[in-house]
Amino acid sequence: MYIKILIVLLFHTTFVFQGCKMHELNQEKPADFVDAYKKSENKDINNVVIDTFHTSIADFISGKEKKYFDTIISINPEFWKSLHQEIERDYSKIFKSRLEKMSIWSDKYFISSDIDTCTLFYPFSGPDFLHANFLYPHANEYILLALEKVGEIPEWKSIGANASQHYLENTNEFLRDIYLRSYFITKHMRKDIEEESKVSGVLSSLYWFLARTDHQIVNMERVTLDSHGMIISTDKESNLDGVRFYFVKKGGNHVKKLTYFSCDISNRGFRDKNPELLIFLNNMKECNTFIKSASYLMHYKSFTDIRDIILSKSLTIFQDDTGIPLKHVNSEKWTLECFGNYIKPVADFEKSMDLIYQKDLEDFYKNNKKQELPFSLGYHWKSPLHQNQMLISRTQ
Repeated sequence: MYIKILIVLLFHTTFVFQGCKMHELNQEKPADFVDAYKKSENKDINNVVIDTFHTSIADFISGKEKKYFDTIISINPEFWKSLHQEIERDYSKIFKSRLEKMSIWSDKYFISSDIDTCTLFYPFSGPDFLHANFLYPHANEYILLALEKVGEIPEWKSIGANASQHYLENTNEFLRDIYLRSYFITKHMRKDIEEESKVSGVLSSLYWFLARTDHQIVNMERVTLDSHGMIISTDKESNLDGVRFYFVKKGGNHVKKLTYFSCDISNRGFRDKNPELLIFLNNMKECNTFIKSASYLMHYKSFTDIRDIILSKSLTIFQDDTGIPLKHVNSEKWTLECFGNYIKPVADFEKSMDLIYQKDLEDFYKNNKKQELPFSLGYHWKSPLHQNQMLISRTQ
């Protein structure tokens, strides 16, 4: 186990992966796969070894390309054409209306280039690598934390063509709120994963996002944390279930990491369920933090630990009003830039309005210069005018 970890670390340090272990995910590979791999047909032009198998899974799930799996499962050509066209059409819409605007804005007006390669920490994220990628395209590492379990990729040959096609449809349906609103709705994910078993977890959507953001996978491994808060590989389900991808931009040679942990980051969760995660986060290097649509959880006393970690580890925090309340942001240590307008929490949270409505933040918006945002994120997704994004930057 320790030798394997050392090898992965050495590979990551040099950014040249010369033979990463293929993780089966219970899949059958075409008969010619091993020979093709030995011939290095999965090397891109910059000599980074691409994991053809996992990259092909991502392309298949996201409706980009099915050729790799044609020898395993006979997908109906008309079904595939329809699915491909539907995803292309829907993704093109959100790219033009939201993602492209985010990318342009990030390049021109966002965090300074001297820290934009830092780790991006994204708690309460769901599997939303999509928006993290377009806001923080230069980050070397992405750490996502959410309740939803990792899940599995099905055995296509075993479940057959019809079930495979339903799975592809269900994965696209799982992303419906990302398409429309820019965030996952917890009760919808719970219904899809736990109640109706349309998808087994978030793994398929992580593959989907990597493919649709034009990335190729170098390695994928299931991970957990040991008692010292160190990431270790695992081949079985654990109390703290995680997955890690190593990936590159298509045609590139700069290997990045995406790590997702299924976890409870309430104070009780840290204490009773995953104390090793608290150690891991306390040992985390300085980072940029992204928070949106976080159900105002850090307004409650039950989420003070994660709030304190963010304040201690972050160089910048980009958040909406669902993140850390303004009263906990020390003006001597942080500067605050306002974007959009402060809008009171949406009606879904009306019962908690006394706690989550921030009169001090509303006053701050009224009395300080505000900048416009060309895109919408979060609960006030219908209009860029109804946004209250903030960039909080550490000064000391």
